[in-house]
Amino acid sequence: MRTFLLILLMVALLALFGPTLVGFIMSLLAVVVVPLFVVALLAGIAFVVGIALFGSTVLAVAIASAVLVLVGFSLFWPVLLIALVIWIFSRNRTQTA
Repeated sequence: MRTFLLILLMVALLALFGPTLVGFIMSLLAVVVVPLFVVALLAGIAFVVGIALFGSTVLAVAIASAVLVLVGFSLFWPVLLIALVIWIFSRNRTQTA
């Protein structure tokens, strides 16, 4: 009986908050996945341009890597900044003299 009530509660909560939850998940996907696709697309374009213009796979990989680093950093710098702040404040603060 308890399991049935839990399932009934979950169904009721999903009926009430389901659209909000789906909207939240979709916006989270849009915030994370779309920039990843943009970075991958720009890196692919840079690779093709590097191959077409210079004819060197090594140079094309270097250009694509540079695009990945620069565009990836420019899109995800807030996430990197938050990770840096979390890392700074989560370190052990004991001093050894």
